[in-house]
Amino acid sequence: MKKLAVASLVIVLVAVVVGLKASHYYGLAEPQPVYACQHQSADTLRLAFIGDSWAFMHQPYDDTLAERISSQVGRPVAVSSYGLCGKTSKEVYLSLFSDASLRRLVSKGPHYCLVSVGINDSYKKMSAHYYVHHTLLIVRFLLQNGITPILMELPHYDIAQAYERQTMSRKLLRRLSMTVTGSPLDCLSAYRKALCDALSEAQLSSQVVILPAMPADWTLWQPDRMHLNKKGYARLDACIATIIADAQDNPTSSSAGRESQ
Repeated sequence: MKKLAVASLVIVLVAVVVGLKASHYYGLAEPQPVYACQHQSADTLRLAFIGDSWAFMHQPYDDTLAERISSQVGRPVAVSSYGLCGKTSKEVYLSLFSDASLRRLVSKGPHYCLVSVGINDSYKKMSAHYYVHHTLLIVRFLLQNGITPILMELPHYDIAQAYERQTMSRKLLRRLSMTVTGSPLDCLSAYRKALCDALSEAQLSSQVVILPAMPADWTLWQPDRMHLNKKGYARLDACIATIIADAQDNPTSSSAGRESQ
């Protein structure tokens, strides 16, 4: 009888620990106190590219993108990329406050901030609500600092292959997440729609620039079909340059129209 009681207690304690870990893992971040970004007067148009591995892997192309944008807007341009590989939207948002390098980049007050988040949310099946909640926190932080957010729409990466190439233990974790969050295996369309609806409901659509999703043209992707190759980044940069040039010609918010800061 005593052994049964001890075993029951152990099971309860394990259940509590697992529950707490799951709550932390799937839980939503609270809005953090917004720190001020400095906007130095200069003729240079500044773009920060932040987020996940897509931002990290763009670093070799920063100067090329700056030149491309400069040729379209007719002024000097500086591009700086900083990405956190494997991080979800929640982790990227919290890193705006805890990661010194990321905070330093954003604190310089770029005119535009290109944000790549959600790929790891969909990969890990964190739920559309989780993705939308933290993306909006990032958007609001940027807007409060007079920075125009450019949100990269979730790309058409091969989400089925991304699942199949995982280890069995990680597949089990993804299946567990799908059960907990209600995310299907291919959740990309649902996540895109949820974000679009949320931006509209929050009346933020006119203040945010959306960069259309990269297509499932596998000549633009690395063999994992989850990350872009050099050709893919060239395509992406062409889209970025065009969308910034359009935003400069047709500002949709006060931050988009900020001229000489």
